[in-house]
Amino acid sequence: MKKKSIFWMVGILILIVIVGIITNYADSANLTTGHEPSYCIKRISKNGDKVTYWGLGYKVIRYVSVSPHEPYEQNIGVKMGSWFMKYELPNPKIVQIQYNGTTMQITNHKDISVLENILVNSKYDSGICDGIATYTITIDNQTYSIKQSCKEIQKDDKQAPVTEEDLNTILKIIERNQSDEL
Repeated sequence: MKKKSIFWMVGILILIVIVGIITNYADSANLTTGHEPSYCIKRISKNGDKVTYWGLGYKVIRYVSVSPHEPYEQNIGVKMGSWFMKYELPNPKIVQIQYNGTTMQITNHKDISVLENILVNSKYDSGICDGIATYTITIDNQTYSIKQSCKEIQKDDKQAPVTEEDLNTILKIIERNQSDEL
């Protein structure tokens, strides 16, 4: 009788582990495609800026930009790990843009990510054009100058070409944040 109960306990334990692996796999696939986890219990923090999804042996922590009831795509940060994982958002970055004697600050996380991606990941070389800096963007105490006439970005004493698409993206971000300040 004792062997039978041990057999059943081991069987149930193995079944729980297999179900945990399958749901973990399915929910990690959901996260990579930008969807909400399916096989979890959802808990919202008191102030509504953090949602924790508890799965079988794992958890997903998501910080939302507006409200936990907004679409899943409106998140700031998502992290998946074990039940013991701790995840806090890093300090928010502030980007300053100077143009025409005016200074504006951008705090929107997605806009900052796009600007960082364009400015930081550009290939800088030593050739500098004689154009005039139209916009000066400061990220993490690093200054980048946008020279529209040359279609280049200057960083310190180096310069990188910027595509028309990237230049238009930067200008749209600036324009959108100008209208937000008015």
